[in-house]
Amino acid sequence: MYFVHGIAYAEDSPSQPAGQSDPQNNGSAIDRRMILERSTQDNPFVITPHRPNYALVTYTDSPNQAPFDEFNLDLQNVEIKFQFSVKIPLARQLFNDNGYLFVAYTQKAHWQMFNSGMSAPFRDTNHEPEIFLTFLTRQSFLGMTNRMINVGINHQSNGRSGSQSRSWNRLYAEFILEKDHFYLSVKPWWRIPEEEKSNPQDVTGDDNPDLTEYMGYGEVIGLYELNRHRLGFMVRNILSSPYKGAVQLDWSLPLRNKVRGYVQYYNGYGETLLDYNHYNNRIGIGVMLIDWL
Repeated sequence: MYFVHGIAYAEDSPSQPAGQSDPQNNGSAIDRRMILERSTQDNPFVITPHRPNYALVTYTDSPNQAPFDEFNLDLQNVEIKFQFSVKIPLARQLFNDNGYLFVAYTQKAHWQMFNSGMSAPFRDTNHEPEIFLTFLTRQSFLGMTNRMINVGINHQSNGRSGSQSRSWNRLYAEFILEKDHFYLSVKPWWRIPEEEKSNPQDVTGDDNPDLTEYMGYGEVIGLYELNRHRLGFMVRNILSSPYKGAVQLDWSLPLRNKVRGYVQYYNGYGETLLDYNHYNNRIGIGVMLIDWL
């Protein structure tokens, strides 16, 4: 028997903990995910997911037209939104029997798929590489159990130039807690300062100096399992005055095999980097391939 991520495994069955026949029946979704990740992380033909992977058809009542006015382009209210997110383990047990190093990449895109008048462009695509250390714990905190602490550095940009360029770099810590079927991620961050631009067309310097006024200094994500349904939320910068925050509500439900139905509602600022200072009210429905847990 050996231990990975704080879970005991039988040597003849590396994909499940000792004394259990099916990791899907494990009571903790965090344990289930770690068991499944451990069973595939040494397989070069398997990509490990990081954040949720999904595709949605969405509708917003207020598309962000301003960045496209200079090109005389008209945005549609309906677009495709999808997210792809993966991670790769780089090192294990860096500090005695704890400390796991990962590199990850997340891409979120908004695609004007039905806008033939604009040649169906990708309105905004956010690229988010990061590297982080994971530490496993079982500390009690406010009636919950802190199962995991992630500490990392994160870059996010939309890969554009000129007036549409957006980017920032962050240092963050993330505390993942659980109680019964409720899971909570508390993630404070600090933006790494950049130099001011000498003029708006300068390729160096800060493209969005007021970004933290809208994105704040962290976010809280919650997830509740109800039978096979999962209800989630995200809140960010909701105490700002005037209001510049955001709220996201999620519902995923089983469909067939590994595919889940997914409904997402987003209200507020910062849905994408191009929209960081634009208020959005968006509803989307589609499919989710990978959830948080």
